[in-house]
Parts: sequence; structure tokens; C-alpha cells
Amino acid sequence: MPRRFTRRDALAAGVAAALGSVAGCSGRRSESRFWDDPPSLDVAAVPRGFDEPVPEAPRLVPVDVEPAVAAAFADRVDRLLGPIPDPLTAATLPNGEIRAQIETERAAAREALPGPDETLPPLRTAERYAAARDHAATATGTWAAVTVEGDPEAVAADIGTVRRRASDTLSSLPGPAADPLAGAAAYGPIERWYDESRRRTLVGGNAGPAGRANPLRVGESVGDAERVQSYVEAGRYLRDRYRESLDDSVSVAEPLRREAERLGAEIGDRLRELHGGETDRLRSNPGTEAFLDDRPVARDAPSASLLSTAAYRTFEDLRFDPVPVDDYEPDHPATALTRTALARTRLRALDAVASRIENGETMFPDDAGAVDTARDAAVESAASLAGGENPLGRWLATEFLRLFSESDEALASDERTARSTVEACTAYRWIEIVAREGRTVAEAVEASLGS
Repeated sequence: MPRRFTRRDALAAGVAAALGSVAGCSGRRSESRFWDDPPSLDVAAVPRGFDEPVPEAPRLVPVDVEPAVAAAFADRVDRLLGPIPDPLTAATLPNGEIRAQIETERAAAREALPGPDETLPPLRTAERYAAARDHAATATGTWAAVTVEGDPEAVAADIGTVRRRASDTLSSLPGPAADPLAGAAAYGPIERWYDESRRRTLVGGNAGPAGRANPLRVGESVGDAERVQSYVEAGRYLRDRYRESLDDSVSVAEPLRREAERLGAEIGDRLRELHGGETDRLRSNPGTEAFLDDRPVARDAPSASLLSTAAYRTFEDLRFDPVPVDDYEPDHPATALTRTALARTRLRALDAVASRIENGETMFPDDAGAVDTARDAAVESAASLAGGENPLGRWLATEFLRLFSESDEALASDERTARSTVEACTAYRWIEIVAREGRTVAEAVEASLGS
């Protein structure tokens, strides 16, 4: 029998799990709690692969990237990598750490390029080319930093220029769209490229290569500038191509802003409930006990761990995302609506998980087949959201579909354990729940905008 604990015990366990999540974000395996004596599970009987494929990422921008444009982005990667000797030997570059970074980044650049047989949505295509150009510029920037004739500042545009180009592009968004929801889905991800770049990548006195002494850091700063420049080019191209594709269009900025504020008010009300009316740290994690009543729940059960981890991630994003809670007014309407809808969806999903915990659900699979069943349910829920007609729902699906990869890889691993198997199963349960709540939120937004 599992041990039982109260809301106060739940809070302590939640903090421990959240700290484990922090470690996981740094690239190390989370050390969160797991049952000391869990129910038995025949891990060997759990499938390593599944018949049901993960749904394709939905198309948010209803245009294609023309072959000539794709070829130009790929050519930029080739030209960036041109100065680096191939092969790069120890005789040419004795420093093993620097040589390893150049070789790793060069290989990553080529791997990130979309293959000739890959069919990707335009936003994903743009992200792949940006990643490829980032890796290529990092490799060449590092090489330029250790060669006499090299000039890292000549590899990519300087930070000031890239920052200005990103700001200019961001100021043109959101543009006209078929309707507000279509505008949110099409312009929101593009806005976020530049918003995040201006707030994180392109800030600080050492953002450019001139402020770095270590060749490894010099290369990385060159890669950062090239990635954002790639986003600038791709964003302007997709913006213009989308606008040209519209037969009829409307201005969407104000409707998106108003709807983000309406959703933000709902989130603010829920946060005040979770914090017991205290408003000093409204966006901070109130702990898992805030989602549970006084009934005891199973200590260290997968469901309790899920609640803790999902709450940590939800509030970590809520701290920094442009969600209009209280008097905060976001600058970019499409980003504001999409990220606010995501926050609202996650909070509803946390409430749903808490309700299941209070009803005694541990989310430990009864047998090997239960893992397959959980994944099938997650695929069905995500596919319904991704394949729906609501553009906001399709955008939300893109956030949840990426969650499959880690669990699928864990189950395919030769080193999987009972713990990694159960955690994968629990992640599938979260996808099922959060995708279902995403449909509810997207439908409510559509109804509000249409009223």
C-alpha cells in the first residue's frame, strides 16, 4: 500500500520535485522523488515502439516556403561553413576543445537543414534553417577567432544591426489577417521570435563577439546573431507572403489585445484563489497544496509528481510570458493571446490533475498495456486539437505535440527502467489532459471573439 500524506506533506514533496525539475532544465537527469516500493510493472513487456504515429505539426501560416527561398537559406549555411578546413585535423588546430566545438557545430548545422523528402510547416521550416545557420555561424565564428586572418565580426551582421532589424520587423506585426484567430496563430510565433531575441539573445554588453575573450564564447555570440538574422529574413518573407495570399482581410491587433485581457482576467482570478487572496507574488508558484483539498493523497505517486512538475513549468513560464494579469499590458497582441491561452490551458489542466489525485488516481500503469493505452489516448487528444478548424487550437497543439518525443525516446531506450517507463506513461496522461483543456480554451476564445 502506498504511504499517505496530507496537503502540508504534498507541499514539501512538490518543492522537492520542482527543484528536481530545475536540475532537469540544466541538462541533468531530474532527481525528483519516486516511490520507494512502487507496484510491480513488467517493464520488459512495455512496447518500445508504437503503431500510432504522433500527429504532424499543424500548418499555422497557410503558405509554402518557395523552393528558391529554401535554397537561398541552405546556400547561406554552405557559405558560412566554407572557410573551415574539412577535415579539421589536430595538426591544423591543436586545441582539442575548440576543434571539438567547431566539428560538433558544423555537423549540427548540416543535420538541422531540412532534407529533400521532409515536408514541414513553414514556421518549422524557418526554425530549422535558423538553427542550421546558428550552428554554422558558431562553427565559423569559433574558427575565425583562432586564425590570424579570421575576423569573427565579419561572419554575421553586428548585434546592433540585427537588433534594429528585429525591432523593425516586430513593429510591423500583427498585420492584417483572415480573422483574429488566424492572425494569432500566424503572427504569434513570428512575434515571439523577435520578442525573445530582443529580451534575451541580443541584450547585455557582451552580446556581440567583441565583448568575448574565449573563442568558444565568441563563436556562440556569432551564432546568436546569425540565428536572429535568419528569423528576421524568414519572418519578413512569411509575413509578406501571408498578406499577399489573403482575398479579404481585417485588422486584428485590437481584438487580440482585448481577448488576451479577458483571458488574463480569468487567470488573475484563479491565481488569487490559489494564493489565498495574496497578490504580492501573484505569478509565483503557490505549491501543489494550493490545488488540493484536505483529503490525503498518495505520497510520491506519479500523479503527485506530475502535478508538481507541471505546476513548476507552468509558473516558470508565467513569470516571464506576456500574460496580462492585473495592470500589465503586453506590447505584442498576437504573442499575448497565444501565451495567455497557453497559461489558461495549463492552469485548467493542473486543476484536472488535482481532481484526479483527490479521487485516488495514482497514474501508475496497471500493466504494460496501460502504457500503450495512455499513449493512444494522448495521440487521439492531440490529433483532435491539431486537426481542428480553430487556429488557436492548432497553435496550442504545436506546444503539446513536442512533448511526445522525450517519452517515446525513453521507452525506446535499452536502459529504460520502471521509473522512466512510468514517467513516460504519466507524460502521456498530461498530454491527453492538457490537449483536451486546450480545446475548451480555444472554443471559448472563438466564442468570445465572435460575440
